[in-house]
Amino acid sequence: MNYEIMKESERGLQQKFLKFCNHVYETWQFVNKIIKSKTPSKNDMNQVLEMEEMSNHFEAQIQDDGIWSISKNEPLANHLRYVIAVIKSSNDLERMADYAVSAVKFFVNNKVIDSIRTLSLNILKSALLTMNKVFISMKTNPAIDTYKICEVAHKNFRKEYISNLKTLSSILKKSTVDEISNLFQGAIVIIKHIERLVDHLSNICENFVFIKQSDFFFDKHSKQLDK
Repeated sequence: MNYEIMKESERGLQQKFLKFCNHVYETWQFVNKIIKSKTPSKNDMNQVLEMEEMSNHFEAQIQDDGIWSISKNEPLANHLRYVIAVIKSSNDLERMADYAVSAVKFFVNNKVIDSIRTLSLNILKSALLTMNKVFISMKTNPAIDTYKICEVAHKNFRKEYISNLKTLSSILKKSTVDEISNLFQGAIVIIKHIERLVDHLSNICENFVFIKQSDFFFDKHSKQLDK
């Protein structure tokens, strides 16, 4: 009976977590739309703040449900790891939502030149494609398969990211000192935040591999040290 209760608890957490994933993806799709508009408004900013506040509620609810499940069901190792993976991953999702607020604030509060806007959109497009691939895979595939999909997508994203950084470098060379001090420092921060979206996706995938492969992180870190 306890096993069935634990499995039902897992299904409930999974449903809430996947809804959280969809919410974060939709938030960033909205950010993409705002950046494209070239005329972001305070109303746009308020909508993103509301979406970020909803992310806080998602994270808090998942954490409460996870802790309640642990205290009530006295879970075995795999279920305990599952709850821990969901709680840790919900924190990654909440950070991804935080970055959306920073991005919109930058475009609302600054008159961003077209070259920087285009560059940001290029990087964000690649990040959204990666996000979409990972979230779709999470709904149907085993954790290790989703991790592999994310790993390939992350490498492809890095190539495009580095290429876009070279473009940023060429833009900077053509800019005045005032432009660099007033605008480009903020742009670099936003571009870095977009890159972090994909880093958080990798964290999430690793968290779920950990459920059935508890030595996964040790093996990964050992391989990194051997390089």
